[in-house]
Amino acid sequence: MAILENNGFTVGPWPLPATLKRSDVLGNLFIPGSLVPPAYELRPIPYENMGEALTNGDIATLEDYVSPYATFTLNAKAIPSTPDEVIVSCSFKPPYWAESLGIFSDDIRPFKVIVEEPNDGSDASRTASEEPVIIEPPIGGLWEAPGSGEPTIQALDSGPTATLVGYYTEKAFYDREWYLRFSNCLARFSYLGIQYINPKDVPQGVPLDLQVLFSNPLIAKTLPSTITTNNWYPETKADAQILDAPEMAYYLSTCEGIINYKATEIRKLRYYYIVFIESLIGGATTPTLTWFPCFMTVQYNSNFAQQRLAYAIAATQEADRKVLPLNIPNA
Repeated sequence: MAILENNGFTVGPWPLPATLKRSDVLGNLFIPGSLVPPAYELRPIPYENMGEALTNGDIATLEDYVSPYATFTLNAKAIPSTPDEVIVSCSFKPPYWAESLGIFSDDIRPFKVIVEEPNDGSDASRTASEEPVIIEPPIGGLWEAPGSGEPTIQALDSGPTATLVGYYTEKAFYDREWYLRFSNCLARFSYLGIQYINPKDVPQGVPLDLQVLFSNPLIAKTLPSTITTNNWYPETKADAQILDAPEMAYYLSTCEGIINYKATEIRKLRYYYIVFIESLIGGATTPTLTWFPCFMTVQYNSNFAQQRLAYAIAATQEADRKVLPLNIPNA
């Protein structure tokens, strides 16, 4: 059966050497050799000029993973495992005839995404907190495709080589929140949409913890909006340097001020792909299909959060802006 070529750096059996060093952080996600068939790690070089990326603060070490909005190209090459095997194709999409095996796919996308760091099995000292931060994804314990799909990543294939090219967005780094003050309410903007609180609706003696208050349906109300889990992210690097989502431009320009901005607490995500290999063995004319799960880790670049906050502060301080109440129907 065909296998993927192990170059020990960008493609190889999971975990590659640099990931192995993080075993204390991976905690209960550290399960090398436990999957059948064996899993591979995909680890694209995050920047073409790594020295410049270090200088700019885009990465902290040469062992950093690719981050959102960093364009990459990752090649995975299939090689025969026996002298009489010939590779026909290698792709992140199954061949059309795989439908007869019950394998269907009309596009390339990860089949799930999990929070890799922080996680409840990791050493808390490596997450800069006394206790591990537990992240609860918006849909159970993982994201199912297409919610985790990235239209900015394309799959190419040429003979024995499968290629992923493009960039990740912050679509799955979903837990970013803005708290803004308007003349008629306080409002939270997040992947849940827009929630607002009229201060007079907060009972006396209730602790003024914003996350607790906005999670209480008896206090916080939902304002209809176009913000959803599937669009609460910037589409390009230029967008990411100023806004979490296009809708925020209007609200930042009309609010009275910023109460708080909570950047994502997710540090690393693990995306799961499958690579499919067609090969002819022993002179056969009917191809054999082999497939392997592949993991790719994506780490957050906190520079974007800092740039957005700076942009938002500048936007709320423009002298000619028009402050307006939040438009609440029937208020």
